[in-house]
Amino acid sequence: MKNSKLKLMLAVLLFVFVTILSTSVLATNENVQILEKSDSEYMIYLSGHLNTSFEFAFSNDKNADKEALNYKNAATDTASENTNYIAYVDSNLKQTYFEKTTYLWARNLNGEYFAEAIEIDLNNSTCDKDVELANNITKIIKVDTTNTVTTTEVINDVKTTKTVGKVDVLEEGNTYYQLVKLPSSEDYNEFMKVAEQIANSKVENNMYSELEVASKFANLYEKLVPKTEDNNWIKVENNIILQPEEAKNSEQYILWLKNETSEGIKLDAQFLTCFEDYKPEVISEKVVTKLPVTADDPTLFIILAILAVAFVIVGILRIHAGKTEKRKVSKH
Repeated sequence: MKNSKLKLMLAVLLFVFVTILSTSVLATNENVQILEKSDSEYMIYLSGHLNTSFEFAFSNDKNADKEALNYKNAATDTASENTNYIAYVDSNLKQTYFEKTTYLWARNLNGEYFAEAIEIDLNNSTCDKDVELANNITKIIKVDTTNTVTTTEVINDVKTTKTVGKVDVLEEGNTYYQLVKLPSSEDYNEFMKVAEQIANSKVENNMYSELEVASKFANLYEKLVPKTEDNNWIKVENNIILQPEEAKNSEQYILWLKNETSEGIKLDAQFLTCFEDYKPEVISEKVVTKLPVTADDPTLFIILAILAVAFVIVGILRIHAGKTEKRKVSKH
């Protein structure tokens, strides 16, 4: 009997534990993306339910009778090229439900529930400004990242040609920069990952995914972007930013940019992969050396023989001339 009671108590405790666990894992805005259109207008996208109509309802009571709630038909958005079915918050719904903690229920037109008591926090919504930032980052300050610069140096008869990447600034005014080498902190690594996802069009072509990525990108941007008054800004000289000398091929950097004109200050970011090309070449020169004339050269013997003959002939001529002169004297 005692064993039966013990088993019953354990079963009840297990049921309570599972119930508590299952309700606690329903995070705020789970499987929901919210686009803020104004202070009183919000569009709610439910993952996996963009293409079919549904009904939705709000309540401030998490344990409300879902059958007794006041359901509304889903609306359609105009925020994307594809029409999506959405739940929404207007000024009346916001005033009625969103002064307190609010929960969402949603069901298909056949009455099947796919969202129950999901907490909705409008403060965690994505605004048009966040979407615009994700779409326009790298285009706010005009630069050209496609060019390279080549230098050549000769060391120990080896000529090395080095080609590296550079950034040409095309904006008027004064431009400043900061470079962050990756890998870095978790936030910076994730920032690069999300930026590459956007740049390579790897975001699923639906509004839910686009808002999810835009929200993540905007949150990381706001957390990481240097303040305009930061002391680490370096002024760009000659409108050229060279990749760091120590940078290796395929290393990645995040380049923060700040541009100042009379019209104001703009901030932007570039996501760079370093390029480096080395071409060493050994210099070979033909050196012609004139060897000194030595005693082994036959030309020397010929010259010496000619000189010897010349000396003999001159000596004979002098002797003959001397005899002739003596004869002339004796006759007189």
